[in-house]
Amino acid sequence: MSCLLGASIFVLLLLTGLYSYNIYLDYRVPVPYTERVMGIPIVEDLDFLYGKKKLISPKNPGIYFEKAPMPYDADGILYLSQNYEAKGWTGELTTASRDTFLCTLPDEAWEDKAGSIRDNHRFRIWMVGEDSYYELDMIVCGMPVMTLETQREELQDMGEYETDPDHYYYDPDKIWYGKMQLFDPAVGSKQYEITQTHVKYYLRGASSAEFDKKSYSLGLLDPRGENLDVSLLGMRSDNQWKLKSMVVDKSRVREKTACRIWEMFDQNNPETSQPGPRMEYIELLMDNDYVGIYGLVEPVDEKKLALDKNDILYKSTSWIVPQDEDFQYSIDQKWKIATFFRIRYPDPVTDYEDAWYPARDYLNAFHRNRYDKDTALARLDFSNTVDMCLFNMTISGSDNFFKNIYYAADVSEDGTYTMRQIPWDLDLTFGNVDQKGFLDDETVIYEEAAIVYFREKDPDWVEDILQKRWEECRASFLTTENILNLMYGNMDYIVNSGAAARENLRWPQYEMSTDLEAISEYQIRRMEWLDDYFIVY
Repeated sequence: MSCLLGASIFVLLLLTGLYSYNIYLDYRVPVPYTERVMGIPIVEDLDFLYGKKKLISPKNPGIYFEKAPMPYDADGILYLSQNYEAKGWTGELTTASRDTFLCTLPDEAWEDKAGSIRDNHRFRIWMVGEDSYYELDMIVCGMPVMTLETQREELQDMGEYETDPDHYYYDPDKIWYGKMQLFDPAVGSKQYEITQTHVKYYLRGASSAEFDKKSYSLGLLDPRGENLDVSLLGMRSDNQWKLKSMVVDKSRVREKTACRIWEMFDQNNPETSQPGPRMEYIELLMDNDYVGIYGLVEPVDEKKLALDKNDILYKSTSWIVPQDEDFQYSIDQKWKIATFFRIRYPDPVTDYEDAWYPARDYLNAFHRNRYDKDTALARLDFSNTVDMCLFNMTISGSDNFFKNIYYAADVSEDGTYTMRQIPWDLDLTFGNVDQKGFLDDETVIYEEAAIVYFREKDPDWVEDILQKRWEECRASFLTTENILNLMYGNMDYIVNSGAAARENLRWPQYEMSTDLEAISEYQIRRMEWLDDYFIVY
C-alpha cells in the first residue's frame, strides 16, 4: 500500500513538474491549457479575461502565421490558407510580442479539417495581453490567399490622344504601390510557400469599370522598386501578372477550364509552339477587405512566346477590323494602335512601317482576300491556325474569334513572317455570351477569318486537315469526359475550399452558381455536334 501511495505521489510530482516546465518554456501562455493546435493553446475557459479590456482593430493586431502577418479584414476575421486535401494542420500561429499570447477554446471542428474548410467554419481565437485582449474569428481557406497592402498612389499623365492613343486609352490613370503576400498551401506535392514582395497594381480591362468587383494588373517589385521575377503557384517566374475577377461567369470555372484545354492543345502539338495563359485560383484581400475569388493569370507576352528582336506581337481588343488606310495613318502618326488593333511588342517601336507590316498584310490576306491560297498559306503557322479553330469551336469562344486574340508574327531577317494566334480572356465560353446570358445553342460557329478563307478557296483540303486533327485530339486529350472532368474538378475545388460560400457572401450581386448541369448538358451536345461538323461537313 505504501509503495502504491509513493508511486502516486511521484506521478503527481512529475506531472506538476512537467506543467511548470511547460509554463517556463512558454512564458507567453501564463494560463493552464490542455493541448495545442497549430501552436495555439486550447484553454478550458476564459476566466482569466475578467477585468481586461476588449479591443477592436481595423488591422491585424499582431498575429503571424509562420512569421508572416496573417491576412485580416476589418471585421476582425483572420484568413488561414491550408491544403484541404491534407489531413493534418500545417504551420503555427504566433504573436509579434512577448507580452501577448494566443489561445482558443475546445472546438470539435479542429478534428474535421476538410469539413471546417468546406463549411466556412469560424474558429474563435483570443490574443491576450496583460491588460487587454482581442477576440477574433478565423476562417480557414482551402485555396491560396493573397493580400495587397496599399502604401501610396500615383496619378499618371495620360498625355494627349493625338500623340499616343494607345497610352491614352489603355494605360492606367492611377497606379497603387504597396506590398503583396501570397500564402500557397501546397495543394499537391509542393511545400507550403509564403511569398512576400513589393508591388504596384492598377485596374485592368475596359469592362472593369462596369463592376464593383474589379480586375487588376500586378507588377512585382524588389525593395528598390525594380521589377522582380517570382514564380507564383507553380507558374512561370515573372514580374507581370493579372488578377481576374471572373464576375461575368457565374460558375467561375469557364476561364480556368478553357486555359487548361488550350494548354493541352499546345502540349499535344509537336509541330508548333503555342503557349497560352495559365491560371490558378486565389482568394484576395485588399487593404483588409476580403474581395473574393480571383484568377491569377500569366500574361501572354514576348517572353512566353519566345519572340526575338525581329518579331511583333499584336492584340485585337475589338470586333472592328482595321482598314488598310487605318494602318497607313498609324504609321504616319507613329501610333501603336490602329482601330483597337495594338502593338504589344516591341516597346518602344523604332520602325512603325515594319512593325505594322505583318498585321496589315495578314488582314489583307484573310479579311480582304488579296492573295491566292498558296501566298496566303505562307503567312500562317497553319498547324496553330487549325488548333485555334478546333479549340475555339470546342469552348464556344463567343468573344475569341477575332477579338481577344494575340497575333504573334514570327519575322525572318528578310522581312517575311508567319502568324500564330493565342487566345485570351476566356470567360465568355461554354455557352456564356455575356454576364446575363446563356446561349443554349450548340450549333453556333466560332471561326477566325483564316479558316473561313481556306474553306472558300479549297474546302476539301482544309476540311480534310481539320477532320484528321479533330479525330486525333478526340482520341486523346479532347474527350467529352476530360472536358467535363476539368469543369467539375474546378468546381469541386472552389466548393471544397470554402471559397464559393465566401464569394457569395461578399458579392451577392454577382451570385456564383455551383450547379453545372446546364453547362455540362450543353457541352455534351456541343461535342456531339462538332463530331458531325468536322467529320461530315
